[in-house]
Amino acid sequence: MKVTQEKLSASQVSLTIEVPAELSAKVYEDTLSKYAKAVKLPGFRKGKVPRAVLIQQIGPAALKAASLDELVEAGVKAAIKQEKIEPAGQAQITSSEEELFSKFEPGQTLTFAVTLDVVPDIDLPPYSGLTVQAERVDPDPSRVDRILEQQRESSADLIPVEGRPAQLGDAVVIDYKGTLTPEEGKTDPEDLSGLEATDFQVDLDQKKFIPGFVDGIVGMNAGESKSITVRFPADYGREDLQDREVTFEITLHDIKERELPELTDEFIKSISKYETLADLRAEFESQYQQEADEQTEQNKEAALIAALIDNVDVDLPESLVQQEVRGIVNQSMYQLQSQGIDVRKFMNDELMANMQQTARPDAVRQVKTDLVLRAVGRKESIEVSDEEVQTRAKELKAALSGQKVDRARLESVVYEDLYRGKVLTWLKENNSFELLEPGSLSQEEESEATEAEETPAAEATVDVTAESAADTDTDDTDAAGKKGAAKKGKGKKAD
Repeated sequence: MKVTQEKLSASQVSLTIEVPAELSAKVYEDTLSKYAKAVKLPGFRKGKVPRAVLIQQIGPAALKAASLDELVEAGVKAAIKQEKIEPAGQAQITSSEEELFSKFEPGQTLTFAVTLDVVPDIDLPPYSGLTVQAERVDPDPSRVDRILEQQRESSADLIPVEGRPAQLGDAVVIDYKGTLTPEEGKTDPEDLSGLEATDFQVDLDQKKFIPGFVDGIVGMNAGESKSITVRFPADYGREDLQDREVTFEITLHDIKERELPELTDEFIKSISKYETLADLRAEFESQYQQEADEQTEQNKEAALIAALIDNVDVDLPESLVQQEVRGIVNQSMYQLQSQGIDVRKFMNDELMANMQQTARPDAVRQVKTDLVLRAVGRKESIEVSDEEVQTRAKELKAALSGQKVDRARLESVVYEDLYRGKVLTWLKENNSFELLEPGSLSQEEESEATEAEETPAAEATVDVTAESAADTDTDDTDAAGKKGAAKKGKGKKAD
């Protein structure tokens, strides 16, 4: 097959392909044969329809068009193999369909041109023997103490209080009824059930409720009634209450304070599978050290990748960038859907374009990273065996039991993941790292490593988070822990 190759850029080529007459004839006959096996005509056995009758039944133009599609696909595939091209996307035919159709005659040569994104050659910078700076991650020494304190709080007994007003940290039992303040241009919601309740237990924690609600209760005495006016946040979970002012009539019945258990071995045995406080503390410390070590490894990989790709200038195949952009956008939409947000309700062309534009810088960096790692892997003859792919794919399929799995897609993802991992392992083994103090390379805010997340005011509610005093059993308070260290139910051991 005659192929003329023209380099359009570092990542795109133009191929002029001359398909020989023999291949043209073969593809036409193969296409006709496929139709012959499928077409059923009265009076003829399947597969025995005379050629002329079959062509007439299919339609000469339809048969020619189908043959042309097959021929172009076969020609491109053969040209890529012959020229040893590593494609980075689908070939785009530069001729119009009408032009190709008019030129194509079965049994005669056919010449057409395509453009094709290709994997560019990477001029790699030095990638071994480097000393790379990366931040070390240390476990927060106070994290274990915070977790243990949370377990004490979750196992606390509520003791009735007399002779003092309610204060932060108490649990109070109240009746409340909310009345919306009329506002011009705003319609009152039909469902007001969340604005009224009786004998509800409320934990006086400002993080759990809309701003001003807890503050209004603090200072009240048992038997006292009071009006509290608050405004729901503009991004409150219920749209019909967003940015609405409500006056709550509150009657406080009981005040209870939390009596925390002593942090003893006996207490630890009652809430977890561990025999002593020292054992539980050691488990937490070991786990948090492992997490810190894993994050340090991630920092080392990120620093090493940055040291490589920041010194590489390459023309990226646009098809790969667009593919990565689609992946990032799809992942973002999936995350929204997993949060219960129906993206179809607000998605439009403008928003999609904005999401794609936002995703592009990350997509460009990811494609560049993949190409550089692939180039290193080729140069160092790093390989992933079929056995490794099959073993890992089998493990993932078992974990996805009951779900439909595209086997080819799964194996492709597994291969890429294993290959990337092997290249990164090689790079880490052949370079050295200078581990710096945490925070020395970045100014990002330190994330609080706590097990309990703060509830944003926009998501806090009165009716959802408060519990009816009649339904509350303090002996069944959750004891939050890690890896099953502490299970629900005071005085019960974990399995």
